[in-house]
Amino acid sequence: MTCSPAMSYDVRTMRYLLFCLLSLSFNRNLAFVLDKQNPYSQFRKWNAGLNGTLELEFKTDQPNGLLLYTDDGGTYDFFELKLVNGGLRLRYNLGGGAQIITVGSNLNDGHWHKVQVARRDEHTSLAVDGVAQSKTSRGKEFVFGKFSTNSDVFVGGIPPSYNSKLTTLALPSVIFEPKFRGAVRNLVYSDLPGQAPRRQELRHSRDLKSSRISNASGDACERRDPCQHGGVCISTDDGPVCECRDGDYEGAFCERDKAPSEATFRGAEFLSYDLTQTGGEPIVSTQDAISLYFKTRQPNGLLFYTGHEADYLNLAVRDGGLSLTMGLGNGKQEMHIKPSKTRFDDHQWHKLTVRRRIQEITPFTSFCRVSAVVDDVYSEHSHVAGSFTMLASSRAHVGGSLNARALPGARVHTNFIGCLKKVEFSADTLRLNLIDLARTGSKLITVTGRLEYACTATDSADPVTFTTRDAHLILPKWEAVKTGTISFKFRTNEPNGLILFNMGAKPPRADLFAVEMLNGYIYVHVDLGSGGVRVRASRRRVDDSHWHEFLLRRTGRDGRVTVDGANAEFKTPGESNQLELDGPLFVGGLGSEYSASRTPPALWTAALRQGFVGCIRDLVLNGKPQDLTAYARQQDSASVRPACHVLMKQCVSSPCQHGGICSEGWNRALCDCSSTNYGGPTCGRESPTILLNGTQHLTAALGPEHVTQTEELLLRFRTTKAGLLLRTASEHSADRIELAVAAGRVRASVRLGDREKNLLAGGNVADDNWHTVRFSRRASNLKLQVDGGQPVRAETILGKASTLEISTLHLGGLYHPEEEIQMTSTLPNFVGYLQKFVFNGIKYIDMAKTLGIGTSDDNNNIYDTSALIFTGKFVKPDALNVYKSVTFKSKHTYVGLPLLKAYGNTYLDFYFRTTEMDGLLFYNGGKKQDFLAVELVNGHIHCVFNLGDGVVTMKDKLKNFLNDNRWHTVSIRRPTPKIHTLQVDEDLEMHTTSSNLMLELDSVLYVGGVPKDMYTALPVGVLSRQGFEGCMSSLDLPGESPSLIEDAVVPSSSLVSGCEGPTKCTHNACANKGVCVQQWNTYVCDCDLTSFTGPTCYDESIAYEFGPGRGIITYTFPPSAVADTETDKVAVGFVTSKADAVILRVESSNTQDYMQMEIIRGNLFMVYNVGGGDHPLGDEAARVDDGAYHVARFTRNGSRSSLQLDNYAVNIRNPQGGQQSTIFNSMSVVTVGGGAGGARSFSGVLAGLVLDGVRVLDAAAAGDPAAAVRGDARRAHAPLDRDINRMQQTPPSGYGGPGVLDELVYSGAGSGCRDDDEDACVLPDAGSGDDLITPVYVPSTRRPPSKVYKGDTSGKLMKPCDDEDCIEGSGSSSEDITEPEHPATTSGASSTHSMTSPTMSIISTEHIDKSLPGSTVGSTDVATSTKTDTRTTPLDHDNMHAGTVDTATTSDKRTTPSIDHSHTSHQFTPTVTGRHTPDSTHTTEDDTNHIPDYEDPKHEIETRTPTYEIEEGQERIPSRVHPDYNGYEHEITTKWYHPKTTDNRVVPPESEFFATIVGIVASVLIAIILIVIIVLKLVFKLDPSYKVTEDKNYQQGASAALLGNQAHSSYQSGASSAPAGGAGGAARNLQPLPLARNGAALPALAAQPVKRDGIKEWYV
Repeated sequence: MTCSPAMSYDVRTMRYLLFCLLSLSFNRNLAFVLDKQNPYSQFRKWNAGLNGTLELEFKTDQPNGLLLYTDDGGTYDFFELKLVNGGLRLRYNLGGGAQIITVGSNLNDGHWHKVQVARRDEHTSLAVDGVAQSKTSRGKEFVFGKFSTNSDVFVGGIPPSYNSKLTTLALPSVIFEPKFRGAVRNLVYSDLPGQAPRRQELRHSRDLKSSRISNASGDACERRDPCQHGGVCISTDDGPVCECRDGDYEGAFCERDKAPSEATFRGAEFLSYDLTQTGGEPIVSTQDAISLYFKTRQPNGLLFYTGHEADYLNLAVRDGGLSLTMGLGNGKQEMHIKPSKTRFDDHQWHKLTVRRRIQEITPFTSFCRVSAVVDDVYSEHSHVAGSFTMLASSRAHVGGSLNARALPGARVHTNFIGCLKKVEFSADTLRLNLIDLARTGSKLITVTGRLEYACTATDSADPVTFTTRDAHLILPKWEAVKTGTISFKFRTNEPNGLILFNMGAKPPRADLFAVEMLNGYIYVHVDLGSGGVRVRASRRRVDDSHWHEFLLRRTGRDGRVTVDGANAEFKTPGESNQLELDGPLFVGGLGSEYSASRTPPALWTAALRQGFVGCIRDLVLNGKPQDLTAYARQQDSASVRPACHVLMKQCVSSPCQHGGICSEGWNRALCDCSSTNYGGPTCGRESPTILLNGTQHLTAALGPEHVTQTEELLLRFRTTKAGLLLRTASEHSADRIELAVAAGRVRASVRLGDREKNLLAGGNVADDNWHTVRFSRRASNLKLQVDGGQPVRAETILGKASTLEISTLHLGGLYHPEEEIQMTSTLPNFVGYLQKFVFNGIKYIDMAKTLGIGTSDDNNNIYDTSALIFTGKFVKPDALNVYKSVTFKSKHTYVGLPLLKAYGNTYLDFYFRTTEMDGLLFYNGGKKQDFLAVELVNGHIHCVFNLGDGVVTMKDKLKNFLNDNRWHTVSIRRPTPKIHTLQVDEDLEMHTTSSNLMLELDSVLYVGGVPKDMYTALPVGVLSRQGFEGCMSSLDLPGESPSLIEDAVVPSSSLVSGCEGPTKCTHNACANKGVCVQQWNTYVCDCDLTSFTGPTCYDESIAYEFGPGRGIITYTFPPSAVADTETDKVAVGFVTSKADAVILRVESSNTQDYMQMEIIRGNLFMVYNVGGGDHPLGDEAARVDDGAYHVARFTRNGSRSSLQLDNYAVNIRNPQGGQQSTIFNSMSVVTVGGGAGGARSFSGVLAGLVLDGVRVLDAAAAGDPAAAVRGDARRAHAPLDRDINRMQQTPPSGYGGPGVLDELVYSGAGSGCRDDDEDACVLPDAGSGDDLITPVYVPSTRRPPSKVYKGDTSGKLMKPCDDEDCIEGSGSSSEDITEPEHPATTSGASSTHSMTSPTMSIISTEHIDKSLPGSTVGSTDVATSTKTDTRTTPLDHDNMHAGTVDTATTSDKRTTPSIDHSHTSHQFTPTVTGRHTPDSTHTTEDDTNHIPDYEDPKHEIETRTPTYEIEEGQERIPSRVHPDYNGYEHEITTKWYHPKTTDNRVVPPESEFFATIVGIVASVLIAIILIVIIVLKLVFKLDPSYKVTEDKNYQQGASAALLGNQAHSSYQSGASSAPAGGAGGAARNLQPLPLARNGAALPALAAQPVKRDGIKEWYV
């Protein structure tokens, strides 16, 4: 068969295509995958020589990894190509020093990227995807190594064999770089001298498996992810492989705990590396980090050092803090982290992280930021600037060096002693675990000394410090039934405290073992059940701040106790020889939750609730050391602190206030407030005071088994009479203690058994002054002291064993606790004031207040609990004592205090003052779920906590908000294990929990807020997402009143001392009706509804000019920003002379919802549809096609809306009937400058367009991709300059210079008035020539003025005024004056419309008539006199009613007003004026409070100011609606108030008579027109869609019939009937301009208005 030539050609073509496909497939197979199973690949040497290129392609999803490496065999030259944070970095050396080139970003996007490295002599370049950079090497020789000795090319990593021969690498650190994970193909370079570049094949194919790229991203991990403990699964052809990112785990699936990378350093051991010894290049990076954990008892020691040449970083423990010194380039920096009352040499693990990062500022200057953080809390930040480009490390030391003193930057001269773990040094992608490398024998690390790779230091010898009386630890019981030993060491300077307590529980007597310190001596109590023994174990006082050693050995009934080598032997009574202890061993005290009634009477410190405050260490029970620090970490880690440090004297700073006496405790100041009226840790808080009237009392029940051998009480009183202060009572005996005021002295009576002892002290104590009584009994020793007098002492034998049984305490009177009847007493009840009643450590008056027992009301109801009865009342303090106040200047300010001591009980008091509604006040996180937070939420205090059994929130129930800029008190307590209280001012809230769990807190107590990234991690129940802004003071915590500035462990520079009151918003703070938003120490101006911008809304916003060529700007919301809105706000400023145009249109992406702002026949309209039909809203107050600058503001809330033009009345629409939709669905596109499809395009200038916070024109000017500018639209500058009237906006007070008049008058924010009282401000007259009253129909808008030149004889030229005739603000000039064609009548008033605070002002206006020479029409100049009665009415949110504030001004000067339009305000209130009556009288001040009725015949001249209200029974007046939309109810009800006028005529009678005649003629003409309209309507029956609403009546005066309904103009027809005496009536029937759905206009259906000699007539 013969093939035709055509067929032969087709076959050849098919073969060629098949060959190409096979070639592509072959090439595809050449790509290889690098993963954990194939960590690297090896290729032939690269013949780089002097000129050479290397190309490859890669793709990966990992941001870091070594892509390629080759060198000269370990001398100098090398090429390293690696990914660093998604960018490709080439580091190379050709003998003259290393160079670095970085190209690209986000290269880990999973796509192929082509890389080319090219060199020519000293020039080397790196190109990625066509983007190249190059550098020049230094030196004279640029040949890359020697081809015979150069290394192979390694891709993806380095063979592990190099770990043992680092000296053969020119860059030894490359072995530690992370491996490349991804795919590589098309590796092309020359591999022989003189040979052209070619594609390379694997040198060792058996070590690397080539794979199709389609398999490079398989789904093995999706099918099964076996990785544990955060391991990252990597899919391979052989299944999933785990990469253990967490250094604590290892194994194929990260399932095994990794051997801890920790070591013990004893001063002679350290780790180091020195890359200069191997001739290798240093580790260089743009950022590095050092992270390690340390644990030491030594205050000084070198932790870590790294450096290269003159650069260094030195880290050390110094004086118990953390020291960092750094030298970089020519800059040096030093930091020292040493928090107040916190040390790091406490033999606890502490985490240290140091980060450095270089940022290039100029080609010659860089900036290095350095931060050091300890325990993720204590931090310091700094920076260094210099001529450096990289961070370099050629040597490093860990734990010390041969000569620590000689290291650069050394501040300590000793090596570290303690434990280190997880010492990691990272530099860009490099990450070195130095202890792991040393343990595994890496050749990089040199180990000096015999380093033990474990932390062998035991914690049992570590001391702990008990910081408060309630602090204690609970250990397992002491097993010493027949024999046992116990030993410990202690140290304190406080004389009293219970050290150990262990008790049995078997009846009838419980075995006991206890050790206490009493009056500086050690006592031991032992009871085997058959009788107890009390042994004084120390011969001398041991409260001397030195360490003392205690040892006790016991065998049966015999024992020996040794203190500091001095022995004391004892023998227990009775026959029992076994010590059976069932309960736990308490160390340091019993805590407030342990009932004193369960302790034996002979254990005095337990009865007095005095725990041990000091240090204990080396506790050994029966030869077994006890790790107290471990128990402290698990239990009360806040009150029981590790280590034992002696701090400076605490009383040096005089912490005690109000005359309190300071004494030194163990690292704490002890303030004796007993002689003051104040309490708290530093005598700063007013003590609760009660008032008893002789029939009231406080009774506390202690229980029937409460037996004591010692008592100590304190009481302050104030009285004028004798009476019973205190008496104890027992149900089973007559034993008692009694305190009373008798015969002007204080008498103490003690009765035990049949014996009684009386003591008398003080004199004239019934003098109505405060007196302090102290009484104590120690068995048979009694002491009584009054005030500061000499104590009265007595010693007598009282009863058996001197024990006293107490069941109840009676304060102020003796009453039966159940029947509330007075019991027998020889003394009258107490009448007066009591405070500070403390009995055996319990503050009973404070407890009553905390529990809410008692009332401050006159009706003293009885508040009863099971243990406390109080029938008196608390006395409020005269004033709060504010101390240690600070100001949080912003919501981002916070400080940190040491961990809150709230394990078993809570004590937190503070005052605050703010104007903010919300803010986090306190937060302390804890272990597991525990936490405590105090926050301000919506103006009220929330206390939120979790004890482990659920979140509890307590809230105050005060009626008023607390953000009223007044001081408020907050007190949080836990008086019993199950009761929690929150008191805010006088409101007390209580919560009872079902369990008595402990609050296990951790970390620090944050005050005023938390770090920004913590808010999202706050527990459920904490609502705050910002910090507190305001003042805080008088902070009291358990045992201390810390200063938030001096005692903060996490300080803040934004926290200032004292309470700096808020910078208040003022009425002139924001210009152009900007809204002043109050913040604590500042305010900001919300300019969204102003069309202006800047800090005070004074700066002109970005503007665009739209020419005749149909310019359009569209803004498309990003998909993430498309939202359904229930409220919308639109504002825009514009200048135009076009009478019909669409300004903007907003459309939905998936519904027919839209909003459109447009100009129709020169008036502004807004039409919107949110699903309930079209709702038009218009403003006829002024025409906007006058070439003047106007501001339109539109707001929508659901279906209700408001529209305001400039400062005219607010037009409101509130659709009624049916179900109104409220949501604008999926707002998508904003079209500016025209309607849909560009119809009815706008021409002019638009400025400051804001839609729901989005500044559309700003986005267009900034090149935002969401904004598009098309057609004839371009940036415009100074839009106000386009205003042909040159209308100037008033700046806030302080702007402008002398002589600059405020040409716009503002009320409220931005008014320019400096007086705080707005009523005191006299607003300048606008001075425009529009203030003319004409007896003709006055239109509701102004037309643009026509220019009049010199020599004009038309009568429009105004006569300039002299100084005596000029009205203030009108100006005086010899220049030509122009008069508008259609003078409008204004009151010169400023009308401010508020949607939130509607107010009403009634103005008395004086009308001054004056003829103008040459005028053809009589006119009246208006000067106004302000008499303002402002009434504020509540806002009706449902109807969105707006009010107006009208203020007029007074001037003594009279003139013919100048028509300088730079003084023409668009902020006028439309008024209707009529002929002045000669007999009108002046308005008095009382008259201004009277609002005349509409038909008041006394006032024929009326100034009408609209306020919008809806009242029952009031007739509705039609709203302004769009002329093309009908069928809607009229939603606006407008009520008109007519202020009285005053008669102050200066107009000649001739002019007045002439004006009257013209007015009558005009009235007759209007009446004729009205009749014609009615006849035409009846004959021709107009389109019924435009009906005359005859059921709505206009209430107007006679003048309205003459001038037309200017202020109430409506596009719908209206009827107006003139009252008797009126000259006629007028009706307006405007023909509509129908609109299509897209906003385009349809052909007009009716005739247009015709202008005749300044009078506008409407006819059909």
